[in-house]
Order: sequence, then C-alpha cells, then structure tokens
Amino acid sequence: PASAMGGRASGEAATDASRAEAVAAAGMREAEAAAERLRERQLELWQETIAAVEGHEREQWEKIMPGCWRLTLYWIQMVGCSVEMFLRNGYHAVACILALPFSLLAVGYLRRRQLWVDTLTAEENLRKAVKTYGKESQYHWPLLPIEQLSHHQLWFRMFFNYFPSLIWHNLTNPGHPLFADGQDVSIYRPKKPKIPHRIVATTFGDCCREICGVLCNDCCKACCSVCDHWCEMVYTLGIRYFRSSFVCLSGYRALQCGALCGPCVRGCCYDPCVGGKTEQGLCRMCEVDEIRSRRWIREAHDEKMKRTAKFFDAHPELMRPDPEYFDVGRGSGESLMARLLLEEAAPPQEQMLKPG
Repeated sequence: PASAMGGRASGEAATDASRAEAVAAAGMREAEAAAERLRERQLELWQETIAAVEGHEREQWEKIMPGCWRLTLYWIQMVGCSVEMFLRNGYHAVACILALPFSLLAVGYLRRRQLWVDTLTAEENLRKAVKTYGKESQYHWPLLPIEQLSHHQLWFRMFFNYFPSLIWHNLTNPGHPLFADGQDVSIYRPKKPKIPHRIVATTFGDCCREICGVLCNDCCKACCSVCDHWCEMVYTLGIRYFRSSFVCLSGYRALQCGALCGPCVRGCCYDPCVGGKTEQGLCRMCEVDEIRSRRWIREAHDEKMKRTAKFFDAHPELMRPDPEYFDVGRGSGESLMARLLLEEAAPPQEQMLKPG
C-alpha cells in the first residue's frame, strides 16, 4: 500500500508539472502574440506618420515653388555665375601659388622636428601635428601656411570640378533646376519600429550578415538613421555653400573674408572681433569655413526642429520622433546633428542612443 500511494503521489506531481508547463507555454504564446500585434500596430502607425509627413512636405514645397518669372531670373543668375566662376578660379589659383613657398618652408620645419612623414597624406600629417601642438594650432605657425594652401586648393576644386556641373545642369534645365534659393521644408521623421530578427533576412537581405557576421537589426537601423541625417544635412550645407559663393546669388555676402582669404583671418581679424565667443556668429563676414559650417549646421537643425514641433503638435495622433531629436530648446548650442557630424568622441550608434 505504501508503494502504491507513493506511485499515485508521483503521478499526480508529474501531472501537475505538465499542467504548469502547458499553462506557462500558453502564457508565453499569448504574450508573443500580443507583442506581435503591438509591433504590427506600431509599424502601421509609423507608415501612416511617414505618409503624412511626406504629404505635408509636398504641400509646403508646392507653396514656395518658384514661378516662371523667378525661374527666368534664376537662369540669368546662372549665366552670371558661369562668368564669375572663371574669376574666382583665377583668384584661388594665384592664392595657391602665393601660399606654396610658405607651405614648403612649414613642411621643412615640421620634417626637421619629425612631425611630417612623407608616407602619410597631408591631412594625416596635419592631424598628427595638431595633436602635438594643441587645439587650434592650425591657425598659427607652422601649420597656418599649410592650412592656407589647403583652403585655396579646396575652393579651386569646388569652382573647377563641382560648381561647373551644377551650373550647367541649371542652364540646360531651366524648368527644373537645382534651386539654390529654395527653402528647406523637411521635418524629422520617427524611427522605424524594430522588426523581429526572423523578418530581417527577408527585409534587408543578408547585408548585415555580410558586414557584421550577424543579423544585427539595431545596428542597421542606427547606421541607416545616421546616414539619412548625414545626407540631408550635407545636401542643405552644400546648397548654402553654393548660394553663398557667388555674388550673383547672394550679393555682398559672397565676398566673405573667411572664404576668400582663408584661415589667416582667424588670428588677425575674427578672434579679436568676437572676443573668444567663436561659435556664436558675432562676426559673420570673417568666419573661417570650419566655424561657419558648424553655425550653418546648428541653424539648419534648429529650424528643422521647430518645423517638426509645429507639425506634430498639430497632429498629435501620429508617431512622434525620438525625444533626442525633438528637444528644440537645446538646438542652439549642442544640437544632436552637430554632435553627429562634427564630433569624433563616440561611435555613431552610441551617439544615436544618447539621451537628448
């Protein structure tokens, strides 16, 4: 009898254990199904948001689209830019010739101090020398002449290689030019909801596996988001550089000292004028390219954040962007785009995940 009672007890215990396992499995399946429904709803909301954002941007662009008379004037401006381009090419070519002997003296000085290696590129040698001499040493001897030559070489390439093709496109496509005076109407979009790993292979193919060796969905999402913001900001920055480089488009602003004279204006003009407040745009006529680019990035980011806030406040039912992109108040000094584009302290994915 004792052995029979023990057998019944063990059988009941096994039955209870199997029932508990079945209940747990059912709970897991129900939780997974609920999570799947939530992901599907988030994906649908994201798709609705993207469609609404694209429609809003299309409407805003149609409102500011240039008419026939403005396009005619813009075509005439392109003719003037094509003439001005030859003058600026000649100016930067002469400036390169004048800066060359001083650059050779500076390179010889750095080579004697073993700070210039012939096997490295000029950019690599400059970065190495800046680390040795300290921050902003590129605006003083012996790095200033090399930076001066690099500045004029860069602008010579811009006016010789890049701007001519853009001007030619605008001249040959008067009805659909790349309109440099157009306003930016884009707004920030929310990130796409996470996709289960079992769908990644059919959605993205095996790109992540080929790059990283694993199906790292989060890595791909972060990289794509950084790349999208990078492309948008580079496009906005490039259009502004093009517009500010010709008198025919921006008037006297195209005679900006920082772009015409190069880094040499930093020590003799810009720093004395601004009194150490180099990032606030107090003297925009003699900003060097580096400072002016950072200010343009901050201004473009701040304006885009304000447009984003206005749109999503008017449509509270849509999925909003992440708080780190949506904090309009911090855009003036430490905007996220400025950190993404101009700092090298952290990898792009870590910067994407920092709290705003």
